[in-house]
Amino acid sequence: MSDFNRAIIDEFRANEGRVGGMFEGAKLVLLTTTGARSGRPHTTPAAYAEDAGRLIVFASNSGLPTAPAWLHNLRANPAVIVELGSTRFDAIATEVTGPERDRLYADQSARDPAFAAYQAGTTRKIQVVELIPARIGAATAQLKEVHAALRRQLADLRTAVDAQLASAGRDPADTGSNYAEGPNPANPPDLAGELTDLRTHCLSFCGALHAHHTREDGVLPHLAAGFPELKPAIDRLQREHEAVAVLNEELAATVERLTTHPGEAENLRDQLMRLAAELESHYLYEELHLGPALDQASAG
Repeated sequence: MSDFNRAIIDEFRANEGRVGGMFEGAKLVLLTTTGARSGRPHTTPAAYAEDAGRLIVFASNSGLPTAPAWLHNLRANPAVIVELGSTRFDAIATEVTGPERDRLYADQSARDPAFAAYQAGTTRKIQVVELIPARIGAATAQLKEVHAALRRQLADLRTAVDAQLASAGRDPADTGSNYAEGPNPANPPDLAGELTDLRTHCLSFCGALHAHHTREDGVLPHLAAGFPELKPAIDRLQREHEAVAVLNEELAATVERLTTHPGEAENLRDQLMRLAAELESHYLYEELHLGPALDQASAG
């Protein structure tokens, strides 16, 4: 290991992930791989980004013609150790290819123009790697189960809304026509029972989501007190809870109008799509940043 990297690693570990000098303010992780030939651990700082809660690193090697050694190592053994702030966890490294790789690298280049210069300076297509936590404790596993259940409930609800639109003579994929004016008058089905069931289904989901976030809001202050380094992540999660609460209230209000205004089904579908996108990013970020602390707190 070079003296330069050793100094960065020591400073990173002494200051919960913060470093000064030329990397002050940069988003860095420490990535420990197993040497492909030696079998010994090798730790190196790496720039990272977050995408929908995922942790992404870039094998830029400052635009040199060859990829960094850590990429060669993880190709031989994808099990790695990640240090993010003061959090340390095992992960599985997976290379991202194709259009997804291109999107992630373009996003990073927009955030930090140095990455655009790195790519412009080499004929090598700089690799992008996703880091997925490998082992989780009981608390994280429970959190993932709750999120999975809410995902399923939301997916079922979106399917039910699409079925409602289809039964009213409205193609769910057609967002151009104005269903809000009412069902197709040439095909006026008796929708009272279906709308009542859909309303019940929607309100059940809204209630489950509200209850989940209310429980989390009670836990987050205690988690912040025990893990001060998590304050930025907890602040973000609390802001996201507030945004989701607004969407959830709008959804509930639309549902209440559903039985008397069937055309609200289209608005309901649009709101569900927005909520699904917001929740997916929230779930992944929460699992990555809070999961290890929850496991540690529950074990203690």
